Amino acid sequence: MACVQLIVGTVGGTAWKAAQAAAVILNQLGHSARVNEESQPKDLLNPEELLLICTSTTGNGELPPNIRALYSVLDDEAVQLTGRRYGVIALGDTGYPRFAHAAFLLEDALYRCGATRVGEILRLDAQVDDRPHVTAAHWVKDWINS
Repeated sequence: MACVQLIVGTVGGTAWKAAQAAAVILNQLGHSARVNEESQPKDLLNPEELLLICTSTTGNGELPPNIRALYSVLDDEAVQLTGRRYGVIALGDTGYPRFAHAAFLLEDALYRCGATRVGEILRLDAQVDDRPHVTAAHWVKDWINS
């Protein structure tokens, strides 16, 4: 069974709710999942833990304030994450030109630090999906098996 840390970037709580729903499913499946919305660079250092980034996008494609410090460390490539596996749940609104851009920034930074993405990115559009927490819960079942 896997240990999964869900790193959350949120402003209004939608990404947090999606991460919570995914964590519930992971725990029900026998994995160990914890939601972290106060992530610090040291939270990236456990090589046995899968990372699942779950973030919304704010403004014009910007990161939520609670995940900016973590992104800064990743963007500077200040941590080596070779061998670390991660997944991404990207929340956004296609009514904006930079749909889910925050998640793509984090995904790129993780890749540049040597981490390897597992599965496809889940893209949740506020214009289409009025229950992103339910979609995330269904998606994570397939993601954890990949």
